[in-house]
Amino acid sequence: MSALRIETVSILGLGAEGGIAFRALADTSCQVRVLAKGERAERLKRQGITINGVHYSLHVSCPGQEPPPQLLIVAVKGYQLADALEDIACEAGPETVVMSLMNGLTSEEILSERLGPERVIYCMSRLNAKKTGPRVEFQPVGQIYIGEKDGTVSGRIQSIADLLDGWVPCRISREIVVDIWRKYMFNAACNTVQSILRCPHLWFQRLPEACAALECVMREIVQLANAMDIPLSQADIRALDGYFLPYPADGMCSMAQDLQAKRPTEIDLLIGEALELGRAHGVDLPVCRFVYHLIRTLEQVNAGALEEGL
Repeated sequence: MSALRIETVSILGLGAEGGIAFRALADTSCQVRVLAKGERAERLKRQGITINGVHYSLHVSCPGQEPPPQLLIVAVKGYQLADALEDIACEAGPETVVMSLMNGLTSEEILSERLGPERVIYCMSRLNAKKTGPRVEFQPVGQIYIGEKDGTVSGRIQSIADLLDGWVPCRISREIVVDIWRKYMFNAACNTVQSILRCPHLWFQRLPEACAALECVMREIVQLANAMDIPLSQADIRALDGYFLPYPADGMCSMAQDLQAKRPTEIDLLIGEALELGRAHGVDLPVCRFVYHLIRTLEQVNAGALEEGL
């Protein structure tokens, strides 16, 4: 596929990951649109976004209101994707390339089913950011990996990598599906265990027992991946030893932040997907099932389930 000339980029979802994508594009010559409707659109126009203390005004557009972009970045939460598909289809033109910055294993497949697989590239990000209201705080640790599902380095992949590489390093992967599984393995463990412990990164920097709890979840994800012919191994777990050391000791993963703020979590994306795939492939995942129910319990408490009838 030939090189892609990128003049306009649309971003759907301006959380931490979407905010980082916006910042990565802020130094380019591209027009960057943030997609939103109704009250949210008005709020984004009014507030803009502040990233690491620098305020940016936003070009806010209703999906489909302007000519299609060359690149559409989807960065919504997992539980928002189903409702966002119509907006994505409305914004994307025949030549628009769609890239997901979402967690989990299935967002690219869902987008491919709705738009056609030829429109979707695969992406995996390892970023450390926190979003509070209109403010994003980002630590300069991490990378974005992009690639074609078949491992080829297409012209469009090279063009998008060249565009994004800078403020956040962007790398081309020839095994992006495996990279996505590697991230999923770590996210499934880190988000759930940290949320249950309600602890900062410091615990995983100092306490071997906390890291051992992560490994209990990761071993099951490796088992599931192998049943699906994805070549994860114990070596992929060991490659994550010391992963937390460069990160701020007081930092917390996104699910822990969501539970603290009493927001819905992405538990169905981060563990629910594994349980569904396990059932489909005959793989029992008792540790994943255990942490799934614990997170669901915390969500219900946050939602006031124990206060009903009092």
